[in-house]
Amino acid sequence: MKKRLPVFILLSTLVGLQLSIAQEATESSATNNNKDKDEVVTLSPFIVSSEDDSGYQARQTMVGSRTAKDLIDIPASVGMVNLEQLTDLGAISVHDVLRYTVSGVTQNQSFNDDVNIRGFRAGSALRNGAVRNAGNKGGPLYDIERVEVLKGPAAMLNGSNGGIGGSINYISRQPTSTKKGEIKVSVNEIGSARLQANATGPLHSGENLKVNYRLTLGALDSDAPRGKLIEWEDQKFYSGALAFYFGDTSSLTVNAYYWINNDYLYLLDHVDISVPKNATTGLIDAKFNQYSTVEYAPGRKQDAFWPLISSSIDMTYLVQLTDNTNVRAAYYYNRHDDRRENNRGITVAADNKTVNRQDIRNNNGDTSQSFQIDLTNKLKLSFVTIDTSLGVDGGVSDSWQDQSVATNLPPTDSSTGVPPNDDAWFAQFPNDDAYFINRPPGVTGPAPTRSTTYATSLSYYFQENLTFWDDRIILVGGLRWFQPGGTTKNLVTGIISDRPDAKFRVHKYGAVFKILPTLSVYYTDAQNVFPASPGRTDKFIQGDFLGEPYKDSVGKLKEGGVKFDHKFSPKVSVYGTLAVFQMEQTNIRTFGVLPDSGNTGLVQSAKDSAEGWETDIGLQLKTDHGRADILFTYFNGD
Repeated sequence: MKKRLPVFILLSTLVGLQLSIAQEATESSATNNNKDKDEVVTLSPFIVSSEDDSGYQARQTMVGSRTAKDLIDIPASVGMVNLEQLTDLGAISVHDVLRYTVSGVTQNQSFNDDVNIRGFRAGSALRNGAVRNAGNKGGPLYDIERVEVLKGPAAMLNGSNGGIGGSINYISRQPTSTKKGEIKVSVNEIGSARLQANATGPLHSGENLKVNYRLTLGALDSDAPRGKLIEWEDQKFYSGALAFYFGDTSSLTVNAYYWINNDYLYLLDHVDISVPKNATTGLIDAKFNQYSTVEYAPGRKQDAFWPLISSSIDMTYLVQLTDNTNVRAAYYYNRHDDRRENNRGITVAADNKTVNRQDIRNNNGDTSQSFQIDLTNKLKLSFVTIDTSLGVDGGVSDSWQDQSVATNLPPTDSSTGVPPNDDAWFAQFPNDDAYFINRPPGVTGPAPTRSTTYATSLSYYFQENLTFWDDRIILVGGLRWFQPGGTTKNLVTGIISDRPDAKFRVHKYGAVFKILPTLSVYYTDAQNVFPASPGRTDKFIQGDFLGEPYKDSVGKLKEGGVKFDHKFSPKVSVYGTLAVFQMEQTNIRTFGVLPDSGNTGLVQSAKDSAEGWETDIGLQLKTDHGRADILFTYFNGD
């Protein structure tokens, strides 16, 4: 059934309490009048320039083409949130960022980066262009200078076959040749405190070698940040970066961070099951139960934990081979250790207050390494300019997952407002590694799962940009081939199974017509392919796996729109995008009603689709005394 999803947001004032201390050492009057410039990096098509940015407006990105392009020249809808916007929002999570700034993006889960874009689930978030699978928690923003959102299938560009909805890319702050420092301390009325400190500047400046640095420290501490007494935030973040410039033709940039996240934010509310069906949709509207108060929780604070330790490093080497040929080589390393104990309410009894619970325990983690190599060449002819990009992406990852779900954790009465007494439960079933290896007698529920996965990935691509008629017509086309592989070992049964050895191709085509230098229209057609993994859906009950085999899934996007970036006067300018889209994905696996029994289980829909329109508009007003940035976003889709 189609469901109308209108969203209207007008952002004109941001209210918060923030103490900022900033220090900037100036080098000369010439430096003061210009933004940071590094002569080497400006030669590379792989470096996004922020020289023309003004206020909340960012004009360039790599996420739409794998090389730096002006937004107005890209045949795709791309949302951009720059450092000034992040600062004014006082953003702690990506949801703080996207709630007010990019149309068509909605929060899916509150404790990680999980979002839906135009109704479809987005893929894993990226950091500096590579997939970042940091457990089930959101990415840190302490050292981030920009957040980019590409809407629609992005496999052709990213090298990772993410969801059809799109992808989110975090860009780290880069070291600068100008000495700067800042300390930001944010507090709020409930006692939450957040520290963010950044320092950057030159380490060495010679004729053939220049070295710049960046150091970042971050911390967050809060009790009951969302009102729930069982929740808390506790983070420590350490990050650094070095940028080496070798002469005027090559550079190496290294970013790294180490993050300790002990936050406990989980699903703690429950719905009212007495709500009648909606007469129009035939569905039951989700409304909070009257007993789902700020004091309510399906477990006690002393029993809950969720520590995550995450470390990451990425290195990017850029070299200019000729005046028209450039190479980019990048390496990424990530390690994440995610352990948790969640007491979760799973169903509400007929009395509408008794909550049946599950004791969920996880020990998860992964170590991954990946690389990207890109080559670009620009060929200028009398009637056309040909921008050619080609490259290869690859990686390996080792991941492990231990999970146990106990379904007989005693139910709790949510109407009392008193936390449950689980002393007897945890005395009988302490949380230790032995619990996963041998399920203790007296625990019911699905058998514990313990597995390790070794995954490999390889893909290669090419993309052509053809520019005609004094840069007014741009044709874009690209293809990417994927070759995934690897094995999965079930540590309970000892069975080793090969991951699907599927080879497939994805594409992206588009066109841009620049009616004026500040006004363009565009069209794009993009596709992702998701090969079926071994297995079946459910037929009679959840977990019986007697239904139909999994099928390959294909995601498609067709989109057209208008982009504008016009300055009416030195004091008034407007920029933004108006887009119309059609999206669909076949054979999506999800939980739903089983056709043979009416029970709930794993099903596979034939096709899910979405269509609609959206707009993101920015208006900037300057006066002799300051500047106002007004953002208007609207989304309307079926």
